Amino acid sequence: MKIKKIFLGIFLLACFLVAGVLVSNIQSISADQVLTASGLSSYSRNLKTNSKVEIRTLLKYLTKKYPNEKITLELNNKYDQDQVLIWSNYQNELLPVAKGRYFNPEEFEGVVSFGIVSPTSNIQLLNTQDNKYIVLNNRYISVVGTLKEVSDNIQTKYYLTTGINQANSKARLNNFDIIIDTPSNRVVQGVSKYLNGQVTFSELVSTHRRTHFIRATAFSILLGIIVLFAGLVAGACAIINHIHSQMDKIERPLKKYFIASKLGRFVFVNILMGLAAYFLLTWRLYFTSLSYLIILFVLMMTLNVVIYMLVVFFLNRKEKIG
Repeated sequence: MKIKKIFLGIFLLACFLVAGVLVSNIQSISADQVLTASGLSSYSRNLKTNSKVEIRTLLKYLTKKYPNEKITLELNNKYDQDQVLIWSNYQNELLPVAKGRYFNPEEFEGVVSFGIVSPTSNIQLLNTQDNKYIVLNNRYISVVGTLKEVSDNIQTKYYLTTGINQANSKARLNNFDIIIDTPSNRVVQGVSKYLNGQVTFSELVSTHRRTHFIRATAFSILLGIIVLFAGLVAGACAIINHIHSQMDKIERPLKKYFIASKLGRFVFVNILMGLAAYFLLTWRLYFTSLSYLIILFVLMMTLNVVIYMLVVFFLNRKEKIG
């Protein structure tokens, strides 16, 4: 009987671990590598416009109209195919940097532009005293980072900050292919209307979103199965404890104390296995948000206890009737 309980405890721990692994896979950014190498996320959308509004005018509009929304703009120069201007109102890591760092929000607010280069950028660079500079139109732009090299992807682009106070923000929007990256549809619709533009998902992003949806759905179904299996383990624990009480011929006046004792022990083991799984998973796996994992484990523990109690109630009622 004890061996069966040990095996059930192991199965319960395995359920928590597998559920956590599935949550990690659902949240995983491994499928975003191609997008990330292009400085995109699954929220990225192309914005086509013929507006001759200056970049700084658009930035002022975004800053005033949507101060609390997370927004990133990528402006791909139509006449210098390798040049990309970046603006963002929050700290993000859309581009995978191998050496140095990504832009920080203060660098978009300042007067001076900063740069990030690709491993094989064609732009003229100057190395001096352990510092690297982009040489552009007789100006020297400090390089703060170098991108990671991605296999099968020729990287020649270089990225510059832009901002309301920076000289390159005087350029007009019709000279750029614009990508807007924000989870807010309200922002996208507002900017599109403001610039009289048209918004579309790029083929790369559309393909990613379809793939991500299929993977997330499959993992979610598996997650549901694991949660139900954990419930079955809880029910099996209740059955074993009931059989144990019958074998020991525990009299009815003492039986409620036996049931309460076994329930308390099950709740303790349930919490212990959940905590053990949580610390193992967070130690070894990637999670974008631990709150989802915590909520899942709390729900699993609650469901296990409820199923355990229902099985105990059913078996006791059956015994009384019998």
